[in-house]
Amino acid sequence: MIAPRRIGRRLFIAGLLSSTAGILGPVRGKATPTNPDALHFLPRSQGAGTGATWADAAGFRRASAIAAQAEHAQSCLFGVAEPDLPHLWTGQQMLWGQAGTETDPLCLAFGARDGDGAVHQPQTYTDPPLFEMTGHDIRPGERPNLGGAPFLVFGSDSAHLRISGPVFDRSGGDGFFKIDAGDMVQNLSFSDIHARRAGRVIETERGTCIEGLVVERCTALGLIRGFARFFDLSEAAFCDLDLDADFLDGGGGAVCQIISVTRGHDLGFRNIRLAKAVNTLAAEERGSSYIQGDGIVLEEDTRDVRIADCHAEDMGDGGFDLKSDGVHMTNCTATRCKLGIRIWSHNAGNLIENCTLTEPVSRPFNEGSCLWVAGNLTARDCTLHSTGDMSPIRFGGGTDRDRDATLKIEGGVITHTEGVSLATGTPGEIELVNVRINDTETSGRFYWNGRRLRRRRW
Repeated sequence: MIAPRRIGRRLFIAGLLSSTAGILGPVRGKATPTNPDALHFLPRSQGAGTGATWADAAGFRRASAIAAQAEHAQSCLFGVAEPDLPHLWTGQQMLWGQAGTETDPLCLAFGARDGDGAVHQPQTYTDPPLFEMTGHDIRPGERPNLGGAPFLVFGSDSAHLRISGPVFDRSGGDGFFKIDAGDMVQNLSFSDIHARRAGRVIETERGTCIEGLVVERCTALGLIRGFARFFDLSEAAFCDLDLDADFLDGGGGAVCQIISVTRGHDLGFRNIRLAKAVNTLAAEERGSSYIQGDGIVLEEDTRDVRIADCHAEDMGDGGFDLKSDGVHMTNCTATRCKLGIRIWSHNAGNLIENCTLTEPVSRPFNEGSCLWVAGNLTARDCTLHSTGDMSPIRFGGGTDRDRDATLKIEGGVITHTEGVSLATGTPGEIELVNVRINDTETSGRFYWNGRRLRRRRW
């Protein structure tokens, strides 16, 4: 894979989003091809323990040290024999500190051991798990346990890696994989990970900055804190993910944000399903009754974001909660979320196109709306459909309290209950250009003063 620093950032992320085929190692659902230089690892060492074959496999805990000694290995296979599935584990199993190179990334593949020196990688969380973290099952209404160390920690020198698999049951809030490099780490990819009942799948430690990331072809059912969290991430692409929190409620002190980024730039998301993150248990622990649970959350120190063909449903708060400076969304949907899309920044280029936001759900003390705007946004050819007493548009207070929100809607369709205001919330300005509202085409400028919507003269 070309190193991110060698090409422009926008070209890099555009290339990742258009095609990631061929750079991520094994073909989905197929056995990893036999590689004469591959190293083999099992939960416990076998034979000579050199890693040369399954018969002489090294143990998981020695994986990084053995990979560091090898001269030519560009694949590390982590297997479990099918009769031993799932392998039960507790506590950290591996600390990784070995890098590939820009031209020859190191591949780490997790799957069921086969008889030909390879591993087989399933395609979805419905397949039998390779690993299962020991612990008790979660009963309805019970707060899940977020304890437990990560299975694998990526430490310093963990750059230029391609990680694929596994299928697993359970992990703690610190993730199944944790990236704790303490500084900059470049050129990572994660693919074909399938999780059930996970506290989190990928976690990063504060102070770790990632530049150049691909996450693709992953599924999850049952997420407590979310799928992945990054504190500093740039030049990243998330593609082809099906992430269902399955209403697994960690409570008010352990809210679920399925994908979260605190700081970074050039972030792309394509073909992602985000579902059923709702936190209602003990919400007052955060000091308020506000119901949480979000799909994609990008904080205010992020910028240059593209989101395409992504779909959020049944969120306790926002389907897409975007504080980023510069957002472009196309062909996305949000259904039965309290707030479908939230836009915070005043960037003049914020744009959503051909997006459909329907059936918002109000929560106690918090009314739902299709679209929440605190900054500047153009919505082009979008559909907003609210029901009951909910307004399709809600203006909110952002980080800049001295500026009203501004929303321009070009084309598209808006439907809401007769007698319910088009907008609600804090003051904001709306410009409509050929928008069909309840079967009436409408154009003009309007100002919502917090109580009433009035037409403005041009």
